[in-house]
Amino acid sequence: MKLAVTGLGLVTSVGHGVVGTCTALRAGLSQPRPLPAFTVEDEPGEAVPVTGFPAAPFADGFYQTGAWVRLASGAFDDLRDAAAMPPSTDARFWHRTGLIALAPLIDEARFGWSLQTLPGALETFYLRPLVSLMDVPLKEDTTRALALGHCGLAAALQQAEAMLTSRDVDRVLVLAADSYVDPESLAWLAHHRRLKSPQRQVGLMPGEAGAAILVERPVTARERGSASAVQVDAVALSGLPAVGATLAQVGRALAESIQRVLPAATQRFQGDLYLDLNGEAWRAQAWGHAQVLLAEQLDPSRCRVLHLASSLGETGTASAPVSLAAAAWGFFRGHASGERTLLGSLSDAGQPAAILLTRGEGRRAD
Repeated sequence: MKLAVTGLGLVTSVGHGVVGTCTALRAGLSQPRPLPAFTVEDEPGEAVPVTGFPAAPFADGFYQTGAWVRLASGAFDDLRDAAAMPPSTDARFWHRTGLIALAPLIDEARFGWSLQTLPGALETFYLRPLVSLMDVPLKEDTTRALALGHCGLAAALQQAEAMLTSRDVDRVLVLAADSYVDPESLAWLAHHRRLKSPQRQVGLMPGEAGAAILVERPVTARERGSASAVQVDAVALSGLPAVGATLAQVGRALAESIQRVLPAATQRFQGDLYLDLNGEAWRAQAWGHAQVLLAEQLDPSRCRVLHLASSLGETGTASAPVSLAAAAWGFFRGHASGERTLLGSLSDAGQPAAILLTRGEGRRAD
């Protein structure tokens, strides 16, 4: 797999654009805020709001699929401006552009609906409103939605490669959005004992984000004169773990996914390693098991492990796309710790994925 990333867009709690967000992440900034819509017990008889990382005021007042549409379309606007994409009147360009919209895993207890009972809900309430708000003439048969949570980016890149190889399109937009800051999601997290609170120190802090990524074949990007700060070299997406799988087994599956994207018979990996660790013990334990099995593939003394949830909170589906954007920014600005970067993901269902990135052909900013 060789895909050139030629455009990026972000909306997060620390910036409503790639430049602002990546600069803030590089500086270690964060903007936690109280979420008054949901309270937890602090002292006996005293309730306090949960702390989270909303993309305020950008997504204020938007809810579930509405928040996804708002965040994803905002990220697309950022990408469109930064990449100087043609106007909507250029039908030839947009008819040759595919779209993959990424959504969270659909849990009926969290959202109040499921894909089993409403199989067309993603298209009706997310994909179509998103395309309408983007206001560009995309062809319906080259747009689709995936609800895979943290592993969505890996699946989208695999599908994008297939779309580009078949010559159905010349480029593919991947838009991702997720939000955990609405009252229902917070109640769902608290019910499953996943939410960090004064009475529960181990858990996640809710966030929200939107991300946009434009990918093309490297030869097409060069012909179009598009600079690429990062290139996707390999993607691995494993299946769901068996029912009752232990954390050791989940960790082994994650390690195997990472091993699949690393070139064989080369020196151990050196560079940045982005993980979706978010404060939950099970993710940390799974990564601990994986790390033991990766001793021959990773050089721990020359690997910098990064987890953006410390600045953005849990951003779910958007976590891997945001990490990709941060990796691209690191290559472009010259502060990446190597020529390659790894992204490792685990969905809430324990499905692992890995993505290998290398420095692209774009000019390095000094």
